[in-house]
Amino acid sequence: MKRVGPFAGDSAQDAGRARFVTPIVTPIIAAIAAATLAACGGGGGTNTPVLSGPAALPSGPNVAPITVDSGPAGTVNSPFVSVTLCVPGTANCQTVDHVLVDSGSSGLRIIGSVLAATLTLPAALESTGVAVGECGQFADGSTFGPIKLADVKVASETAGNIPVHIIGDSSFAAEPADCLATGPAESTVQAFGANGVIGVNIFREDCGSACMTLAVPAAYYRCQASTCTAIAMPLAGQVQNPVWRFAADNNGVAIVLRAVDPAGAAQVNGALVFGIGTQSNNSLGTAAVLALDPNLGTLTTVYNGQSLRSSFVDSGSSGLFFNDSTLPACTGNVAPGFYCPVTAQNKTATLQSTTGTAANVSFSVANANSLLNNNPTFIAFANLAGPNPLSNSFDWGLPFFYGRTVFYAIEGQSTPSGPGPYLAY
Repeated sequence: MKRVGPFAGDSAQDAGRARFVTPIVTPIIAAIAAATLAACGGGGGTNTPVLSGPAALPSGPNVAPITVDSGPAGTVNSPFVSVTLCVPGTANCQTVDHVLVDSGSSGLRIIGSVLAATLTLPAALESTGVAVGECGQFADGSTFGPIKLADVKVASETAGNIPVHIIGDSSFAAEPADCLATGPAESTVQAFGANGVIGVNIFREDCGSACMTLAVPAAYYRCQASTCTAIAMPLAGQVQNPVWRFAADNNGVAIVLRAVDPAGAAQVNGALVFGIGTQSNNSLGTAAVLALDPNLGTLTTVYNGQSLRSSFVDSGSSGLFFNDSTLPACTGNVAPGFYCPVTAQNKTATLQSTTGTAANVSFSVANANSLLNNNPTFIAFANLAGPNPLSNSFDWGLPFFYGRTVFYAIEGQSTPSGPGPYLAY
């Protein structure tokens, strides 16, 4: 699947684009899984995973269970929840499982082919009454489809009548050329790697102020018949982070995952907890609070003496992605794009907020070929890492989350530690 780092730049357009294309999912994991099964031929391994972490996962009406499993497309390190979509104001609803939990993007996106024909979500219309479409960009592909309106329900929380993105709707206009130019179309579950993605990052909308006044290329469109034209989109019409539209528990989320044995695990359970300091199960406690860049959602990682200022913490990335010339890249077709040291390497780094607050992180990098070959049924790995194409960035993907509770406070929303945006763990 895909991993896209935030766009950096000085213009207002760059700031908006960072919101629109922050990391959504994972790099080349479907290919890895397929290659692993082909190389190993199935069967068990010799290492038995031991799960630790929280003695008990959070529970309550504001909690949705997370499962890290192979999903509908054979991916690894992918956290999934179930999301219910309803025709606004009605009981005509459908629950979609295996929706990726992504703290690197904002908004709900669902592959159109998984929706029942009877779920007749109304189209979102721009000011002249014409249907709206959207392009989503990823490192190795693009997505396109209409914006529709839905009541979105997760656990006991509901965001009423919000814009959501339906990917690959066969009844909608074809993908525009400027969207397709960003990468090949990925409009199926197998190509996308999930039935959809729920973006729960620090931003309220997926594009922000830049799209309010500019017709940003390969973003929002007015679509009539087969013709789509780029348009500006007001905040209310953009794809919304559903959390901030909840009636309660709407200031952020916590992602909680059990820890994983160094050998990996076949499945990991966790929880997506809504709200920060709003219930007895979502207190910050002693978590370190790190303010994030309000335009890009980034912070600084200090690693090997370098200050990587475009770093981010993203549950939608399958590994830890950073550059280290002492770590050899994997060879062969089992784990391309990952590191394969001869023995596991223990590393440390420091996360620094925009206000100077710092927190240390210890992590391990194992041989990705060995991880995948030794236990071909395992799909959760806390020590999977690879190089990052962005030289000034450290992508703290899902391995960072194992054994932790990670909070994201939404921009402008009040919390016990002040307004978002911030990250805490």
